[in-house]
Amino acid sequence: MITVTEEAKELFLNVEHPEGTILRLDPVIDQDTGETQIGLAAGEPRGGDQVVEYDGESLLHIAAPVSEALDGSTLNVVDTSEGPAIGIGIPEDKPLTDDSPLTDDS
Repeated sequence: MITVTEEAKELFLNVEHPEGTILRLDPVIDQDTGETQIGLAAGEPRGGDQVVEYDGESLLHIAAPVSEALDGSTLNVVDTSEGPAIGIGIPEDKPLTDDSPLTDDS
């Protein structure tokens, strides 16, 4: 399970998406490199999603492969030169490796 800080939840509140959709974190294949990355996009809920709520409302759905690969990690706010952004803090005892299960079998 991925932990999402209150500050990160508040940042997700500002992400616009079409009515009737939810924000999703899904595995995405980079077309140039073939590497699997994590993407944020509007979409539909899926079975097995980790659901993040804010004030009792569904705020973010994290695809099961992402939640499993980043189990124990924390989504938090980081300061960048372009303003606040979402960062992923990965526990030191669980480094992300090339064989981490970031594939979407759904």
